[in-house]
Amino acid sequence: MNRIVTLRALVLFCTPTLPALAQTVPSPREHLGFEVGADRTLADWNQVTGYFTRLAVASPAVVVDTLGPTTQGRPLIVVTVSSPENMARLDAIRAAQAKLADPRTLSAEEEARLIATQPAIVVIQCNIHATEIASSQMVMELAYRLATVDTLQRALANTVVLLIPSANPDGQDMITKWYREGLGTKWEGGPLPWLYHPYVGHDNNRDWYMITQKETRLISDLLYRRWFPEVFYDVHQQGNDGMRLTVPPHVDPINPNVDPLIVRMINHIGSEMSLALESRGKLGVGDGVTYDLWWHGGARSTPTRHNMAGVLSEAASVRIATPIEQKLSELTGHERGLPKYERRVNFPNPWLGGWWRLRDIVEYELIAAEALVLMLSQQRGEYVRNFVALGRKQIRLGQTEAPYAFVIPAGQHDPGAVDRMVEVLQLGGVEVERLLSPLASNGASYAPNSYIVRMAQPYRAHAKDLLETQRFPKMEKYPGGPVERPYDVAGWTLPLLMGVRVVEISEPVNAAVQTATVPRRPFVHKQVTFTGKAPRIAIYKPWTANMDEGWTRWVFDQFKVAYTSLTDSMVKSGRLSDRFDVILVPDMRVRDLTVGMADSVVPPKYAGGLGDAGVAELKSFTELGGTLILLDRASELATTALGVQAKLIRVPPRRDDWNDNDLTKVADSVRRGREQLYAPGSIFRLLVDTKHPVGRGMPDTAAAYFTNSVTFDVSEDSQVRVIARYPARGEDILLSGFLQGAESIAGKAAAIQARVGKGRVVMFGFRPQYRGQSYGTFKMLFNALSSGGARPPRQ
Repeated sequence: MNRIVTLRALVLFCTPTLPALAQTVPSPREHLGFEVGADRTLADWNQVTGYFTRLAVASPAVVVDTLGPTTQGRPLIVVTVSSPENMARLDAIRAAQAKLADPRTLSAEEEARLIATQPAIVVIQCNIHATEIASSQMVMELAYRLATVDTLQRALANTVVLLIPSANPDGQDMITKWYREGLGTKWEGGPLPWLYHPYVGHDNNRDWYMITQKETRLISDLLYRRWFPEVFYDVHQQGNDGMRLTVPPHVDPINPNVDPLIVRMINHIGSEMSLALESRGKLGVGDGVTYDLWWHGGARSTPTRHNMAGVLSEAASVRIATPIEQKLSELTGHERGLPKYERRVNFPNPWLGGWWRLRDIVEYELIAAEALVLMLSQQRGEYVRNFVALGRKQIRLGQTEAPYAFVIPAGQHDPGAVDRMVEVLQLGGVEVERLLSPLASNGASYAPNSYIVRMAQPYRAHAKDLLETQRFPKMEKYPGGPVERPYDVAGWTLPLLMGVRVVEISEPVNAAVQTATVPRRPFVHKQVTFTGKAPRIAIYKPWTANMDEGWTRWVFDQFKVAYTSLTDSMVKSGRLSDRFDVILVPDMRVRDLTVGMADSVVPPKYAGGLGDAGVAELKSFTELGGTLILLDRASELATTALGVQAKLIRVPPRRDDWNDNDLTKVADSVRRGREQLYAPGSIFRLLVDTKHPVGRGMPDTAAAYFTNSVTFDVSEDSQVRVIARYPARGEDILLSGFLQGAESIAGKAAAIQARVGKGRVVMFGFRPQYRGQSYGTFKMLFNALSSGGARPPRQ
């Protein structure tokens, strides 16, 4: 305690002109000409970066660095804020933090010294989702206050704050421009008709273990190679009909690879935020709803496998920057944690309705962020000590319990997928090595040049969580009641997704190894080639901001598959067969395909979907000899409009009938619910017909990514040919994740092909290119593009 007081006194002694400094440092209002969070007013990316540049010139407490260019070439910046004394020794602080993150070479004496002196490091990431724009505005005010407010400046003696004003600057600019264009019209604050990230839209928060996008790579490098923060705070917004701000603690289940100490720190931080908000009179703050600690792959969840506290807050949204008025009767609870919008232990002071503004969001987020910085300053030593202890624990577990290692044997079906998986692990800070001599273990022998991931390393939890299989726990709401369902993805096992064989080693390993090197380059595969003439390919691009469309483009761009983006007007203009050989329709509801968004929601040129005329053109294209590829839910187009004889098996809508007074009816509903098909984000065993052109070059058993996807029931006398199906026994289907109602899809078709006139329709019930991760089924998609099949890149 005396140490903290001394450091604070030192800052006061060294910076006696803080009040004067506050007068010379420009405020956001002075720079922008309006208050941060003012109604119907947003700062675009140039204005945001311009403010931080000006702030850094004026304040010795602020430095701005560019991590690199975004997908569209904008600067992705990080703003470092700390005391002037810390700013003068940032390189030394960062070097010390690297030692704490990997304590294998850290002596007990040096560890004790660093725990006593090292400031706590926190990263506050804003605006990963572009429509959740308040934080990209709030962060300017936060930086200004950190640089000028006396209590916060004193706190910075014990902390280094790294601010990422937007994790998606391209989207921040897109949304700001779109919002400004809609001001004063009936579309003000309405949805953007295209993705607010050039490739992945909202899924940029699903990319944090695969690390495919430029922005994810830059920020992951900051986290796991450069700064190693104790805390990562990801600032989000949610729907507008519930809590005003949701903070930790979260709901069950807890992933077994998330350490209890990390859970405690997350809960502690959430409680500090709630307390600060309550003391400032902010209503409607709650916790313990919706968001769990199971899923891996989000910006706040991946750090929890890196010995960091990953913290999430979700603020109630407005219409971008347009205020909304809400009645109490319009506010609702959450299925998990707040079944009714009412006062509860986790929601003690509900907001009772009224006007809700962008400025409200800014103030809530600002208080939460400042509470985090103040708490870290006060408990700096505890958080630094916890950080190094967590790293030591992971190393010890890797030395003392199975699995001791994972081996990736040499000589695999797809060497390119193997190298890519190794690169993914390394980008996440995992140490991967190559065997220099044969390794005998568990009765098997592994050849030299096989990869090995030994578990005695600081990021063991991350590696283990990616390489092992997942089984989402069966949690009943009450004995015999409905089963709790996952918040997001339930299974993500990389070897299964990527078609790579990995062997778990259950005994200590003593092997000659060297660090594995995979070429460090922007990840672009060699070109996929086709037998015969390359097909002319189009990817349908609806005006509904379809993420599956964006991921398809990304995969094709990586493998240099040429394509044209096909919009509604292009389809309706006809003569498709004159321009294209293949048209791919990404996963989407048929209603979104045919009807799109209403002209009351978006301007007329983006409204209406394909309509009957567009569907007729797709049918004509196929009948004249074209290939139509339909992914997941888009397959319904073939059965409803093209005459394909297959029945779609889909996840039924959920009904719990909680409010019904007929107990027999309720019990029957619960029973049906427990038997119905449900599998969000899970990996299934796939049996492939390798003699079919679409299955050519595949192993006869693969893995498919199923995310409440469709399955096909095809009669034996049908003209439809099955390309792949699920196993005949329900218990053999699930490889990783969660599956309820397996018998309803046992033995059913997962991918089919049908003739339509002179052409063909290829229907994938699963998504073969899912989020750029499912390398094991990329081959099937490439094969479908050409009747002759696709050749993989030469290795």
